[in-house]
Amino acid sequence: MMSTAPDAELREIRKVYDNGARGVEQVDFTVAKGEFFALLGPSGCGKSTTLRILAGLEEPTSGEVYIRGEAMRGRPSHRRPTNMVFQKLALFPHLTVADNIAFGPRLRRRPAKEVSARVAEMIELVGLSGYGDRHPAQLSGGQQQRVAIARALANEPAVLLLDEPLGALDLKLRVQMQQALKRIQHDSGTTFVYVTHDQVEALTMADRMAVMNEGRIEQLGPPAALYRRPETVFTATFLGDTNLFRGTPRGGVLEAEGIIIKIPQPGTAVSVRPEHVAVGGTLGDRYGNRYQGRLEDVIFQGASTRYHVRLPSGVLLIAEQREEADLGISIGDDIEAGWNVTSAVVLDH
Repeated sequence: MMSTAPDAELREIRKVYDNGARGVEQVDFTVAKGEFFALLGPSGCGKSTTLRILAGLEEPTSGEVYIRGEAMRGRPSHRRPTNMVFQKLALFPHLTVADNIAFGPRLRRRPAKEVSARVAEMIELVGLSGYGDRHPAQLSGGQQQRVAIARALANEPAVLLLDEPLGALDLKLRVQMQQALKRIQHDSGTTFVYVTHDQVEALTMADRMAVMNEGRIEQLGPPAALYRRPETVFTATFLGDTNLFRGTPRGGVLEAEGIIIKIPQPGTAVSVRPEHVAVGGTLGDRYGNRYQGRLEDVIFQGASTRYHVRLPSGVLLIAEQREEADLGISIGDDIEAGWNVTSAVVLDH
């Protein structure tokens, strides 16, 4: 009978160090078979600690780790069906690409014919055909990263754990590797748990993600859902720029920073993404929330343009519009900015 257990599960994980510092507090999540799951958060939020607990490199103070339904308590890292890829790759410099990839299967005393077939499969999977006889020093940073991933996948782990693996790459190469990693994960069918502090990286690659803050999970779900419907102020602000308002709810409005905002439900904090804010000389009655202000700055971003609008109350609104039409407005103009009531997301603190 086929198991229906998730590939990875953390239940009520808590980590307190000997000095009393808290690493993680009440972390719960499951990762389905074949899923790309990201742990996202700022430095020191507990995401790498969570990954190390899953790997068996640290023991939780309390809580349980399960891999494919089997409890991992007391089982060291080398006896868990996981492999880990770090930012520092630790490739063997004296071994070729092929021998680096073959290292794990050979250590497990797999037959030579099986090892050769597995190495060839991994080299093709990561897009390094023709590079098998090269040494790490002859490869670019991105190619070395592919070798490290191939070496980790060669052991056929139930879950591949990746801790900021692209952090040392420059921006252009990092974007290329994001696309490559997503393809490798999809083609291999291996479950990935990926730690990053880079919001775009998580939003781009993950099927689901957990946003972490101060050792806890703030929100968990598909990237689009977390971006569009954040539940907390932290999630809203960490996942991208937003117009954030805090104030006092009265009836169907929020009195915040000298303006009145119509809101879809009661709450004391509201987020409105810049792409939901319209700007123009006059907006008419299309928007439930509409304000007059002065255009303070225009920032061209290629596919889109940002507009900074200063309201008489002192509030700065940020709008972002696709480059489709000339709005006919210039810095210093008195203009209008507005958004639909349903575009505002009411947040918990």
